[in-house]
Amino acid sequence: MFNWDNYLDSLETKKIGIINVTNDSFSGDGIYVSQEKLQSKFEIAKKRNIKLLDVGCMSTKPEFQTIDTNEESKRLDFFLQNISEYYDYSIDSFNPLVIRKAIDNGFLIINDVTGFKEDRLIKIAKEEGCGMIVMHKNPNSNYLHEKMNYKNIVEEVNSHLQMQVDNLVDKGINEKQIAIDPGFGFGKTMEDSAELFLGLENLIDTYPVIVGYSKKKFTELLKMTNNEMEEFCLKSGVSMLRLHIDN
Repeated sequence: MFNWDNYLDSLETKKIGIINVTNDSFSGDGIYVSQEKLQSKFEIAKKRNIKLLDVGCMSTKPEFQTIDTNEESKRLDFFLQNISEYYDYSIDSFNPLVIRKAIDNGFLIINDVTGFKEDRLIKIAKEEGCGMIVMHKNPNSNYLHEKMNYKNIVEEVNSHLQMQVDNLVDKGINEKQIAIDPGFGFGKTMEDSAELFLGLENLIDTYPVIVGYSKKKFTELLKMTNNEMEEFCLKSGVSMLRLHIDN
């Protein structure tokens, strides 16, 4: 069974590199059908001593267009045909068939931006004992980027995440499989995300916290450099930073 505590202890660099196997990512760094771009990402990640790569085959930017299972699976196939054995991998998806293919091909972790609301994903994680990144989802939201009203963003996100992980444990998931993600930019205004970022030290400390703020617009409100944001996160108790791999 995957154990986040043991895995984190094995890493020298507490960073996850983002691999977008798409042609429409918000950051413009999609590598779909470009072996050259993918190899460049591998090389940069290795130079930065990044060991874990998060592979997504469908963009989840605001107003994203859902793609069908065949298309998402075809993009994953492209990645698998050009995979590097040097890295560990997580699959960024909420499609059970795509996730199953990734896990069957050695991926260690499921990163689900919908917060594991789908029982079929929970079943895979339970049967395979894989790691999980549980992103915050407001229980009252109807879709991924629906902006919700928050009175105390940190307190409410904590409450929602606790309900999410309690549900997973109740369904047979081992607590050691679980890491949490506050979900910057998902269903939150720029101001919400900035306030949540600045309150990171007050997030649940029972589970490893993984954050993804890279290239998101709310960071303009923080008035911090990339290095300052990294340092702030690590001082606030964050376990891993999910970052784009750039030159």
